[in-house]
Amino acid sequence: MQNEIKLYVPSSLKNLSIIRAMTKTYLEHQKVEQKDIMKILSIVDELATNVIEHGYEYKSGDIIIELQKNNDIIHLVVEDNGVGFDESKISKDEGGMGLFLAKAMADNFKVEKKVNGTKIKVEKRVKEEI
Repeated sequence: MQNEIKLYVPSSLKNLSIIRAMTKTYLEHQKVEQKDIMKILSIVDELATNVIEHGYEYKSGDIIIELQKNNDIIHLVVEDNGVGFDESKISKDEGGMGLFLAKAMADNFKVEKKVNGTKIKVEKRVKEEI
């Protein structure tokens, strides 16, 4: 599709700025309002950081990010092929607070366990810049 992008970024904290910049550029190109861009960037930051810390445990692997805008909905997918999502780790001490906040900013938030790794699908209703 013309308005969809898919990024494969090596799992590393130093690459978070690249993920953020590419996501921001895509959203600006899609004429998303700045307030909504900031919310989506916060969600992407949290999910990508979780992939690095928990999915790959700071080892090598790819963070796969998909973005697509359909009308006034941004569809975001953050995927990894790491150790998988551990639902038992939901306390603030174990990093669960960031995931909770990411969920709260989304309109729809779904965690899918894979054979190897996790896929998180997010939908966020956005306004277009005037």
